[in-house]
Amino acid sequence: MKVFKRGLVAGFVIALAGCQSPMSDMMNNNFVAITPEPVPEGLAGSWTGNMGPYLVTMKVQPDGFGLFCYSYGTADVLQKVKFAGGKIQIQDGTKLILKEQEPESVTVHAPYAAGKDTVLYTDPDYKNASGYCAKALNT
Repeated sequence: MKVFKRGLVAGFVIALAGCQSPMSDMMNNNFVAITPEPVPEGLAGSWTGNMGPYLVTMKVQPDGFGLFCYSYGTADVLQKVKFAGGKIQIQDGTKLILKEQEPESVTVHAPYAAGKDTVLYTDPDYKNASGYCAKALNT
């Protein structure tokens, strides 16, 4: 039975090896070294959507700098972001890949094991943002 359990654990570890983890990006965080690029036309502004249970609002400036805010339960977090190479680099080391941009929405992809595409909608007045993010970003 011990051999079976070891084989099962080894198989699980091998299967996970093919999945990218945010821990690698977080442990090898190079946020400070990233030089932001001007964002594509129409991306500058404020965007709100849901990433799983998190209500996320992102404020992007034309020069590629910005802020990323999310709330869930009692957790409220505000982080800096930089746009470079088609990616939104978050100060904790994680990233979002810009997949699609429409006048009223942007689609981003979290390239991690459980990552999926997320649609963020234009929200210039922060009406859809959490109370915390609306206050933090409306400066």
